[in-house]
Amino acid sequence: MWYNWDIDKIMSKTDRTSIFTYTEKKSIYSLSGVLFFRMFSIFILLPVFSILALDLEEATPFLIGVAFGAYGLTQGLLQLPFGIWSDKVGRKKVIVIGLGLFIIGNLLAATADSIYLMILARFLQGTGAISSTVFALVADLTRPEVRTRANAAMGVSIGTAFAIAFIGAPFLGEWLGLRGMFGMIAIFTLISLVLVITTVPNPEAIPMMPDNSSFLNMILKVWRVPTLRTICWGGFVCGIGLSSTFFLIPMIMVNHGYDSGEMWIIYLPMMVAGASMMIFASVLAEVRNRFREVMLFGIILLLLSALAMGIAQDQQMLLWFVAALFLFFMGFNIFEPIFPSLVTRSSTAETKGTAMGVYNFAQFFGHFAGATLAGAMYLNNFYIFILLIVLAEFWFFYLTLSFTNPEKSIKKI
Repeated sequence: MWYNWDIDKIMSKTDRTSIFTYTEKKSIYSLSGVLFFRMFSIFILLPVFSILALDLEEATPFLIGVAFGAYGLTQGLLQLPFGIWSDKVGRKKVIVIGLGLFIIGNLLAATADSIYLMILARFLQGTGAISSTVFALVADLTRPEVRTRANAAMGVSIGTAFAIAFIGAPFLGEWLGLRGMFGMIAIFTLISLVLVITTVPNPEAIPMMPDNSSFLNMILKVWRVPTLRTICWGGFVCGIGLSSTFFLIPMIMVNHGYDSGEMWIIYLPMMVAGASMMIFASVLAEVRNRFREVMLFGIILLLLSALAMGIAQDQQMLLWFVAALFLFFMGFNIFEPIFPSLVTRSSTAETKGTAMGVYNFAQFFGHFAGATLAGAMYLNNFYIFILLIVLAEFWFFYLTLSFTNPEKSIKKI
């Protein structure tokens, strides 16, 4: 991990204790591998699903939007129980079960010939809700002072998967079709499952939540932390933007005569810009303790993206749509490494899984809402949709103004 090495080199100049230990490196590398295959399987669909799904029986823009976002709905709903479950029975057991459910969902999707069966398959895919558990396991296996960098290293794995998926998706979509892509995803998920079982270290024994802790009480305990509420709203906003942007723009580009096989020409420089912004955000947030300032800058990029999207729709200019895509992706990548770190810093050993579950619920519910609303409002209410996004981003900006950087003061749940 070149990014991991660079961050260690920067930090070692000021704090030798912040260098990753051998166990931390092994944990980060193995979980990064698991997350790479897992997230590649998700990202490979983003740039092509809305286009390929048009060939399914009874497909409409609205139903395609529902299918696109259905995964996020069940992911969001199950992040909470899976996160709480991992606090009770252990992280690895939950991850293994979640990956198994994801494989079953992909196999069903590979056989789908109608949009309704695809919606069902996407709902089933979402039952493999392991994101909160994976990041909670990272927190279990790393020290607090290196956790942002650990999450950044995981973010690089996600970013690499994102880059390869977006560049390869147009070619794989034409070669394999939608069914073949889901079959490929099932194979990659099986690889992730093997990695979890064979290479991921077991954390030292951590305090488990008592069996009589109620679901509602655990959620309320997490939700009372103002820091976490702000982060959850930010995750919801980013989720809406991610699913709606990559639902709309591929279809818009095709409608403007852009060949789907040439989209890598846009996606490749977009990846470079996003990775550069991720590195900037991670280093500035942790080294300078400027989490709040970095978050405000990211929100400004999201607002500019929404503005560019509105201008593009008004003038019907592809260049503005591409600008909106770049601005959103750079803003989105600012939040990717720092949000999980801030969530785990706000939690105790007993509630990391629950806290990550609350955060991931907000994020994945945003995925569902973004794709579904975009599909419903794309043709006749586009500007209302943009207005809703802008209002959500302004509220995120307002909440972040009172956000306290963690080393100064952060309440533990």
